[in-house]
Amino acid sequence: RARPSAELAANAQNAAAATLWLPASALASARGRASSSFALPASLPELVVEGARPVEKRAGLSEDEMTDRFVHSKPVVLTDAQREWPAQSKWTFEWLGANFGEEEMPVSDLAPFFQQCDRGKIQTVKVSMREYIRYILGQPNGIRSLQKSDEQVFYGNGWCPFMQHDSLLSDVSDRLYCVRDSVPRGDGLARGFNTSLTKVFLGPAGTISRLHHDTYSTHVWLSQIRGRKQFICYAPEDTEHLHCHPEDDYDGRTSLFDPSAPDFNAFPRARNARAFSVVVEEGETVVLPSRWWHWAKSLTPSITLMRNFVNEVNMKDYMQIMERAQRAKAQRK
Repeated sequence: RARPSAELAANAQNAAAATLWLPASALASARGRASSSFALPASLPELVVEGARPVEKRAGLSEDEMTDRFVHSKPVVLTDAQREWPAQSKWTFEWLGANFGEEEMPVSDLAPFFQQCDRGKIQTVKVSMREYIRYILGQPNGIRSLQKSDEQVFYGNGWCPFMQHDSLLSDVSDRLYCVRDSVPRGDGLARGFNTSLTKVFLGPAGTISRLHHDTYSTHVWLSQIRGRKQFICYAPEDTEHLHCHPEDDYDGRTSLFDPSAPDFNAFPRARNARAFSVVVEEGETVVLPSRWWHWAKSLTPSITLMRNFVNEVNMKDYMQIMERAQRAKAQRK
């Protein structure tokens, strides 16, 4: 800490579990970048996925119609799920920076974390919301100099604000009008569990969520409050074709197959997988039933509200995975 920032920055080495604390302004200065080099792309083109099918876009679905889509494992994009959400006009990057600027959050250049291959490769830094917003907006910041390439941007996909800032829920909702969600709200532990399932993802154009399906056989919806995001998805029956890896005892699955740049020599079975592709526009919400694989890329700077949940369709699977995970944890003690 007593050494000059320039010297520390020049000798920085990435290593698993290593942390280097530097003042953001000093780090930016030490890297010697011109202010223009902080800029990131404002927009990126939609990827063309050969043979991909569209995801249907709908409005005005009833709960029964939506539940039928879960039963038959059919994803959908809802064009009207954000109706009456104040966040549609209120949640700008500038507003988040001004109101939650001191909030600390992790941002990573690989997401989500793949435990079988990311150790020693992923960069995760803990920054203030204000500093990350400066990075997103292309203003001078201490994050840009850590970026390894133009294609590997830092993604803030771990902000869980609703326990500490429950007033934020008055701007959005953790329930969609046509979706049955069996997770109790309640108080105490119930409230903590419920709020942990709702997160805010944000980042510049080019943030990528690599191919995975979510843990515990949960359903998921992702609502675009700001920006456009492309999703490339695969049905659960394509799991055997995606060269997947079990991540943990919680039934999460990951794959290193990249549908945006398919390498069929490395992943030959992926030729048999049938992709779905859709751009979720600002104000729209994609709903994916349990075990649907998804890869996503923000085409513009993006703010996404994400919710994992269970209902009568996936509750049995969820409980079985929960019990299995608890047994495995007990055996490790």
